[in-house]
Amino acid sequence: MNRSSPVTRSWWICMVTVCTGCRDKPGINKGEMNMLSGMHASKTQPGQRPTTHIVFDMGGVLVDIQWQQKIGEILGQDIPFDQMHQLWGNSRAAEDFETGQINFATFSEQFRREFALNLDHAEFERLYAEVIRDEFPGTGQLLDHLGQHFELGLLSNINPYHWAMVEQRPFLAQIPHVHTSLTLGYMKPDPRIYRALLHSMQAEPEQVLFFDDGLINVEAARAEGMDAEQVFGPDDIEQALRDRGLWP
Repeated sequence: MNRSSPVTRSWWICMVTVCTGCRDKPGINKGEMNMLSGMHASKTQPGQRPTTHIVFDMGGVLVDIQWQQKIGEILGQDIPFDQMHQLWGNSRAAEDFETGQINFATFSEQFRREFALNLDHAEFERLYAEVIRDEFPGTGQLLDHLGQHFELGLLSNINPYHWAMVEQRPFLAQIPHVHTSLTLGYMKPDPRIYRALLHSMQAEPEQVLFFDDGLINVEAARAEGMDAEQVFGPDDIEQALRDRGLWP
């Protein structure tokens, strides 16, 4: 390597010093310094598409839920959060219900039989109805702010019983692309639900940042090429965006 030429000499110096230190090195002109500083600060690699779409799970991300607590009460067990997601995803009754194949009465019967629960239908419904709570404080403001800079989407595992409780809430009108396990026919973390989402939004995986409270769903989104983060409400979402340099 010829270290005597101006550009090569500048490159060599900055390889062993931080770019801010290059400002004080003699013999490096301003144009060379700006070029190197720009290379150091760039967040998007050549050919990489920038993030243009942000997709949210609903429960635990935009809406407060007592899902772990109430399903735990139904099962009579204290199950760690991420293990509960795995259990739910492996339940045939839950999958059939959240993809719209069975009604609530059938779901109640099949779920109680699947897990050998000593619980009658009325008590099951009482606990199940208490899963959904209000939106997290700041949800509307967050969506309004981000909607001015990104295409927003929703990807939620949900069933007809809980959907009836949330479908008229104003925050959903702030999200142009609303997709659920009911509309797409698959349940996270099935890879097909993410592919259907991308097809519907006409987006490439690397253009999408996905937020979910379930680690298993986050990992599945990453496996499909999306950026994804486990979060638990608007504050976590804002921090994740700031960490990526995406907070507008």
